[in-house]
Amino acid sequence: MEYFIGIDLGTSSVRVLALGEQGNVLAIQGRDYAILEPQPGFSEQSTAEWWDATSDCLQRLQGLDLLKNGRVRAVGLSGQMHGLVLLDREGNALRNAIIWPDRRTADICREWSQTIGAETISSIAGLPLATGFMAPSLAWVKRHEPEIYRKAAHALLPKDYIRYRLTGEIATDLTDASGSLLFDVARGSWSAQLLKSYDLDEHILPPVMNTAHIAGEVTASAAAATAIPPGTPVAAGGADIAMAALALGVDRPGTVVVSISTGGTVITGIDRPILDSRMHTLCSATSGRWILMGATLSAGLSLSWFARNVAVPLGASPDNVIDRISRDAQNVPAGSEGLLFAPYLCGERTPYMNPHAKGCFVGLSLRHSSAHMVRAIMEGVAFSLCESLDIFDALHVPASTVLCSGGGARSPLWRQILADTFDRPVSWDPSEEHSGIGAAMVAAMATGSPLTATSAGEPPSDVVQPQPEQVATYQKQRETFKHIHPQLAGIFEALA
Repeated sequence: MEYFIGIDLGTSSVRVLALGEQGNVLAIQGRDYAILEPQPGFSEQSTAEWWDATSDCLQRLQGLDLLKNGRVRAVGLSGQMHGLVLLDREGNALRNAIIWPDRRTADICREWSQTIGAETISSIAGLPLATGFMAPSLAWVKRHEPEIYRKAAHALLPKDYIRYRLTGEIATDLTDASGSLLFDVARGSWSAQLLKSYDLDEHILPPVMNTAHIAGEVTASAAAATAIPPGTPVAAGGADIAMAALALGVDRPGTVVVSISTGGTVITGIDRPILDSRMHTLCSATSGRWILMGATLSAGLSLSWFARNVAVPLGASPDNVIDRISRDAQNVPAGSEGLLFAPYLCGERTPYMNPHAKGCFVGLSLRHSSAHMVRAIMEGVAFSLCESLDIFDALHVPASTVLCSGGGARSPLWRQILADTFDRPVSWDPSEEHSGIGAAMVAAMATGSPLTATSAGEPPSDVVQPQPEQVATYQKQRETFKHIHPQLAGIFEALA
């Protein structure tokens, strides 16, 4: 038996899977790791912990009886986007990785908006000017940690560090590079204009290759750490959004994928770059295509925050607490009896691009219980995601088919809330491993395998239809929700 390995380096955990030649997932292993917050607004992770978790999962995967007599044909990678890893000339990490929820660069982004122009940056990079991207993080290191910046020989995105540990080769790919705020998304290359404007050095940026390009082979030392045979080809791979899009077939016109994971995204495939400062335009894994994306930073994170900090301290068992509080929320009527939640726990991206935005409940009364608060969180995340869908409609980007994915999509209640908020049928793909599947598919593509998204992905199931009465309720509530950020923006700024 032959199979392909997909490695997905996520924000909360790494997941590795084996994909058979017929596109079936044979086995999965995963391990969690922490987000470090050394100061308020800082979000970092240990590159050593990434590698320890990845190598541990690969060893356990390879040790499964099912795969012991099989052969790994190739490895592909997927990873959380936007982050910054700095290596010295010997390949040692110079500091913890700065990852996408980080907000330390608000002042730098404000300066660039005034001196370069947010619209100018967006017209080249295809991204909004916001904290958490590789470019402002690199500028922050240059300004506040000049010794580290001087020692830096390589600036990598997160999944590229894992590939480096596997192969010893320095590289990135089009999809991940296009999420850096350093890339010319239309030309498909690092932007000399942006680098000059930011006063950053191009020589530390990695070469850029296509996702399905063979970027190197597993070294002897990596083989000892991972149990993957030395010499196994390793594909460049791509950003987690692009890999999930590949697995889900988002290139189909009119298909939109809404993901509720740690963050939340709304993505679709487009055949030309759309440079709108509210949206993210990324290179696709498919040649001649791009991905249009809106994002909210605290989607599933909002619910897990409530479970960890409110439900458990109030006496709920930590085991399956999210499932339990989600069931309780089913007994609350649509609209949470006038309670709204703004899911801005890490600031917000689409459409406000405000790192200082704060999460808040609006409309709390004595009538409201913790179950009301849970349902309001689900509804607030849906309202925030729907703002991206509104922009798709305004840009005349078709969105006739909505496919829901991610851990939050396991909740039947959340899927119904999405259908009612979007006023569109919502299908659910039961697999939660789309990014890992896409990474394994890229590994197959790199070796000439005919594996496709159709054979790799499970067919969508459980189509949820919008309910007219709840659609009307949410349309009214969304009009009120849209006023929360504009009305409170000054307060958010003062609190920051």
